[in-house]
Amino acid sequence: MMGKIGGILLVMICLMWCCNTRKTVMELNLVGTSGMKPELVMNGSERVIDVNEMGYAKLVMQEGENGYATLRYGKDRIPLFIEDGKSLVVYVYGDHAKGNTRFEGTGASKTIYLNSLESRNKSFEYELDGEEFLQQLKEHVAEQIYYLDTMEFDEAFKDMERNRIKFSAYTVLENYPLYHAWSTGNKDYQLDTSYLDSVKGFIKEDEKLLVLKEYQEGMASLVSVISTSRLKEYDAYKRVTAQFDYVIHNLTNSTLIEFLIDHYAYNYLLGAGVDEHMGTILRTYDTYVKDVKMRKRFYDGYERCMKIVSGRPAMNFVFTDMAGQAFRLDDFRGKYLFINVWATWGVPCRAENVYWEKLEKEFENENIVFIAVACDKDRAMWEKRVRENPKGEVQLYMGSDRSFMDFYMIRGIPRFILISPDGRIIDSDMSRPSNPETAKVLRAYLKSSK
Repeated sequence: MMGKIGGILLVMICLMWCCNTRKTVMELNLVGTSGMKPELVMNGSERVIDVNEMGYAKLVMQEGENGYATLRYGKDRIPLFIEDGKSLVVYVYGDHAKGNTRFEGTGASKTIYLNSLESRNKSFEYELDGEEFLQQLKEHVAEQIYYLDTMEFDEAFKDMERNRIKFSAYTVLENYPLYHAWSTGNKDYQLDTSYLDSVKGFIKEDEKLLVLKEYQEGMASLVSVISTSRLKEYDAYKRVTAQFDYVIHNLTNSTLIEFLIDHYAYNYLLGAGVDEHMGTILRTYDTYVKDVKMRKRFYDGYERCMKIVSGRPAMNFVFTDMAGQAFRLDDFRGKYLFINVWATWGVPCRAENVYWEKLEKEFENENIVFIAVACDKDRAMWEKRVRENPKGEVQLYMGSDRSFMDFYMIRGIPRFILISPDGRIIDSDMSRPSNPETAKVLRAYLKSSK
């Protein structure tokens, strides 16, 4: 009898052990693709997925590697939910993952839901007045939560998902003032007090939600709307100062305060670089941000920005022209160099090129060279556009090497860079040709060098 009981207990122990050590597995199958490298983004980290020659990969997740994730494949972003102790099998058909995926496995249901939710997103009508816009936003959130509640998911997931839905929607609030002004033609539009009070009501201090990027982005947007609403013109330093002040004097959760100070300071650094205000920014940053990972990211960015301040050596690039001839920075020694980083598909790039050509004509007999560097992936398209619109300036092609973009921390185009005759940076983020001040700056440098 005791032997039978002992045997039963052993079986039960084995079953319990197996249940508690179930592996969390993700499998990826790329079907008919051209070999692009997929990436898994989870908990703030990025991992390149190494698929075999058949396009297959199996990832056994480690402890803590579960929850919301994103599969990056080319330009597509596919939402995933890695469920602890369950399997998720992802099929991607072709080079465009969006709309061409299939999910299987014991943990597939939440990923299927997330991808179906993507198709339920709506475009917002920014011409509505403030109260109507907020009502539209609330209705959108309510519709998505109603859809969530039709699913048979555990309450813990539903509770987290409700917050994710809300804060994902709140990010549009930061766009509303500008988009409303554009759509209505009211350039002097200002948010009223009732609108701002409603936005304040959306703020929720809960550091547990910081695991959600939607909460991070949503809270950053809410605070920006409230803190910068009375600024009459865009000024990066005034904006970050207003953001800091609101966070420090109106929020109480130290972890959330730390996150937001880091967020705003880092964005300011990437946008403005190391400027005359950076000392003040650093004093606030060092007071409130103690997290080691946050500080490493920020100060790594700071060191990169220091490499492109005025007076530092410019990067010695190698680009080719239409004939395949290579050009280097040293080939232009002794002349000022005005570089235009652009792409044929960029509407703002093409708009600035009109003013760019006028500048080149204005300074054609001066000691300055105008170089247009295309960052298109498709060289044939670039060559076609140049042939259709021949220009006098030097037309160069960057190719697949993005070290130039990385060095100058170029996140958006067009981007303009001014370099001195001795190969040093004058301005790594020069004003655009359409700005009347640009011609004045160029004229002043050329005059001072004579």
